Amino acid sequence: MAYFDRFDICEAHYALEVDYNVSGVLQERPSNKRRSMSTDFQLHRMKFRPSRFFNGFTSLSDNGKEIYSDLVTRYELPIADNEELRGWRKAWGIEQ
Repeated sequence: MAYFDRFDICEAHYALEVDYNVSGVLQERPSNKRRSMSTDFQLHRMKFRPSRFFNGFTSLSDNGKEIYSDLVTRYELPIADNEELRGWRKAWGIEQ
């Protein structure tokens, strides 16, 4: 189960935005529709900057990967194209 860590949460949201944005906005996220702004913009307002070694899903901590996986499930995003996520979910017993 994921635990609260601000950096992991922000980095997971950032990775999700990078992987699933459409025209710069994650369409499935309700607050993005309401505010008409991207997750990246919201993270920027919070003064979040990913590590300069950030390399997508693979660079997330285990907690960050679990948060990312939970977000994918919550927003009902497709995981078929994301081999790394599918492999991680299988390894952790989340998916068959």
